[in-house]
Amino acid sequence: MPVDWRFAENVVRLGGVDTQKIAPEDGARQQETARSILADFERQPGVILADEVGMGKTYVALAVVASVVQSTRLSGRPVVVMVPPGLARKWPREWDQFKVLCCTRSDALAWVREKYVHKPTDFFKALDAPRAQRPHIVWMTTKCFELGLSDPWIKLALVRLARSNTKMDEETKKKICKWAATLVRLKGKRGLTPEIVERLLSAHLSHWRRILIREGIFGESDDDPVPQHLLQHQNEVDWSPLVAVLRGESIPGRRGVASSRRLQEARSDLNEACQQVYWDWLARVRWRASLLVLDEAHHAKNDYTRLANLFRSEETQRLVAGDKPLLSEKFDRMLFLTATPFQLGHHELIRVLRSFAAAKWTGPTSPSGTREEFVDAIQELDSRMNENRLAGRRLDRLWGRLANEAVLRNVNDDDSLDAATAWWRRARGGSEDAVDRELLAAIEECRRTKARAERDAVRPWCSLRPWVIRHNKPTELVSTTGRAVPRRQYRSGRAILDQVGDGVESTGTGCTQHSGLAIAGEGALPFLLAARAQGELAHGSAKGRAFFAEGLCSSYEAFHHTRESRGDARDVDDAGGERSGESANLKRDTHSTRDVALIPVTWYEEQIQRAIPSKTGPEGDRYKHPKMQAVVERVVNLWLAGEKVLVFCFYRETAKALREHIGREVENATLRLTAEKLGLNALRDVDRIRNWFERVARRLADEDSPFHQSIVDTLHESLELEEFSVLASRSDELVRLLFAYVRSPSFIARYFPLDVEEVRSALSERSTRAQVALDGATVLSRALIDRTDASAMTMRRRVEEFLRFAKELAVLGINRDAANDDENYEDPLTEYLNAIAVYVSPKKVGEDDDRDASVEPSEGAYRVLPTVRMVYGDTKRAVRERLMLAFNSPLFPEILISSAVLAEGVDLHRFCRYVIHHDLCWNPSTLEQRTGRLDRIRCKAELSHRPIVVYEPFLGGSADEKMFRVVRDRERWFQIVMGQKFEFDEALSEELSNRVLLPEELAEELVFDLRRWRKGAEPLGQ
Repeated sequence: MPVDWRFAENVVRLGGVDTQKIAPEDGARQQETARSILADFERQPGVILADEVGMGKTYVALAVVASVVQSTRLSGRPVVVMVPPGLARKWPREWDQFKVLCCTRSDALAWVREKYVHKPTDFFKALDAPRAQRPHIVWMTTKCFELGLSDPWIKLALVRLARSNTKMDEETKKKICKWAATLVRLKGKRGLTPEIVERLLSAHLSHWRRILIREGIFGESDDDPVPQHLLQHQNEVDWSPLVAVLRGESIPGRRGVASSRRLQEARSDLNEACQQVYWDWLARVRWRASLLVLDEAHHAKNDYTRLANLFRSEETQRLVAGDKPLLSEKFDRMLFLTATPFQLGHHELIRVLRSFAAAKWTGPTSPSGTREEFVDAIQELDSRMNENRLAGRRLDRLWGRLANEAVLRNVNDDDSLDAATAWWRRARGGSEDAVDRELLAAIEECRRTKARAERDAVRPWCSLRPWVIRHNKPTELVSTTGRAVPRRQYRSGRAILDQVGDGVESTGTGCTQHSGLAIAGEGALPFLLAARAQGELAHGSAKGRAFFAEGLCSSYEAFHHTRESRGDARDVDDAGGERSGESANLKRDTHSTRDVALIPVTWYEEQIQRAIPSKTGPEGDRYKHPKMQAVVERVVNLWLAGEKVLVFCFYRETAKALREHIGREVENATLRLTAEKLGLNALRDVDRIRNWFERVARRLADEDSPFHQSIVDTLHESLELEEFSVLASRSDELVRLLFAYVRSPSFIARYFPLDVEEVRSALSERSTRAQVALDGATVLSRALIDRTDASAMTMRRRVEEFLRFAKELAVLGINRDAANDDENYEDPLTEYLNAIAVYVSPKKVGEDDDRDASVEPSEGAYRVLPTVRMVYGDTKRAVRERLMLAFNSPLFPEILISSAVLAEGVDLHRFCRYVIHHDLCWNPSTLEQRTGRLDRIRCKAELSHRPIVVYEPFLGGSADEKMFRVVRDRERWFQIVMGQKFEFDEALSEELSNRVLLPEELAEELVFDLRRWRKGAEPLGQ
């Protein structure tokens, strides 16, 4: 009979338990999605979960994992979770958190054993364990089954088995015994003598562990050095490559010594033969797992990749005929996760679906039907989706012919988006215009082909709905007042300059349309020249691209970078993916050879270079870049209002410039704000203000000071709540970190009521009288409690949210310690607090990530730089992880500048709701991924009931505005026309930038509806 995996109702509560609940709608959607997936598994081999980024796909998958593990507890077959290497640590942590937040009892899944394996041999050793010790969940990376054989014990075992599969004279056996340990790199193993090696090569492999323990080389707790699966399949393996090496001349004789070169050649020959035998063994070994969970499944979209080859070949019929990929027939069911199914071309999505043919189709738990029927059904789905794709492309082309003038006719509105909507509502009621009628016919064809590909009640496998589940985020936040609050507030172009009240966001669609940032005066010349060059390339006879114009719109520094690198020197490609330092410069020509002759692009570049500041020019001149200055001012204003800010950009040189300018302006703002409160002159009294900061910081650090005690008592108040009792042992450490932040100049300037007489008098007197100090401390404590940020969250509220997160991590650590056997395991709360400490403690200089940021280690140091940090491709992984942890606190850093490295799989949402896309991207999915770092369940926007504010600044009349208009057009089409290619030349980008925007309500009609849950409705099912 098919699998009968029931949702673990008695254990799992995806909406959360106790005080850790999420919004009821999110919990209900996640729970119903998990149930639906398990129901699908009864009859089909796999499902793709493709919910929009930030909606909790991981938790839905873990609920499925928990349910499958509970249903198969006695089977001995594990659940395998395969993730990209960058997420290897995240999933086990999420599992720990899932057990705390989403289970009826914290120990409800304590019986579940888990193990991380790095390579296949580790995996098979885990499967060899007695059933009572075998892991229920195995974590591995997508690279696991790509790794060659590196285990020296298994190489030695292969040598032993190869010997037994051929006749060898005594001389050959003795030379193998002499050199085997050296050739497999066990020579330096303590206690491993030639005599023991000879004994191992003569003994049965099942006896090796006992011999090695008796000789003191292994301990009682060590695993068997050789997987039992190797013994079970030894007679099926082709040993001839290794036998040939062992019997050949490459291995030295048993007498005398051998040169290092001779040994290196022999080791190379032996290793190559071992690899051949190893891969032959992997292909033959038989094992079985209940479920495979594959994260970021879109990485398997191309048949030629190693990941895809684990499940399928370029010809699926070869699988049907019995030519099996490495992981064929190993998993009863498969669950794939991706947030970008429609970024794939439909053929690429079909390829991912075809991977389900590798599921186990034999035995009592096989899916309904046969593998052949599945392949035929997916072939039919391919045909239907191709039909829909062609209809979408035809509509896209026809829509491109729709002139703005035709849309704006008889519409009293200068906004082309609203005008297009009005046109659509009028045209669909009937039109005599020939263009309108042709468009309406194309729209109807899209609807028809979409419906046919989306759902088929008679032949469900031939439609998309059984295979792909996708939910999109709601457009509104849950409001405590009943007032509609948009989930996101988009502020485009020059809206970054608007002095909108940041504490009160407008209602409605959450989209504020603006023209671009103005470029005026002498500063306009380089941008006019760049636009002229783009125009000439757009109308040239050959395709061309002026990358330098895009660099110029980012920053003056980026322009110089692109010019020096001669072409496309961006840090990300058009689709938004990170480019390595080598690949970033492979495409050097910005235009064709013919265009060089016809269009003086180099002349334009030279003129622009003369008109703008050099890379080493005065920072004040470089700061005058119109977008750079606007972004920096907005960041600083948000920071002054108490908000954290996340800034994304394309170019590393731009990131460095932003860090430099923002750091300087934050320091200037700190001095200016303090001067205003103290009645000083920010320009004339700089040294006096800095000395004052240092004096106050030292006074606050004085444990005998009433200010010190008052602040410590205030910070301790929240920790004394019963809710945070689990943090009692760490309370002093937590208060120290909070206190270090509170006594920083940037905090003092923004939050201390220095303009209040009692506080100013108490802080400024050299010998403070007790009553004056007490009065000042009382006012100061009250201000720390009551002062709000732009999200109307008080400092106390932010501290309590910080403690709630710390509490989650503490509980995770407690539960993990009870079941953990990994000596390298680091307590999650300790890791979190250590990351924060790097940026709030002046004594942590050695761990600072920024070589260019000088840090003064003295106690009273004037230190602003931790406020602003930067991360890009060359940033070490450990530093990236530390920055991500620290940014997810209310402390430093408060402003984070990033390239594409933080665009996927990263959570930065707990204390930040402002993101600025300094540089846009041709691919709307990339922008969505970046914004999604803040738009997640339990984000600050949800807690504060205020929108995530998304700034998309662009320079009017430039390459910047062209990119903005193209990406705004493409975001309406990229789910209708799947697999759009985001590589543009000047002619194509100009054409797209002038198109009429597709009305949003029409776009929604043409997009596949793959939901399994809808608010207020019964479960939707397939």
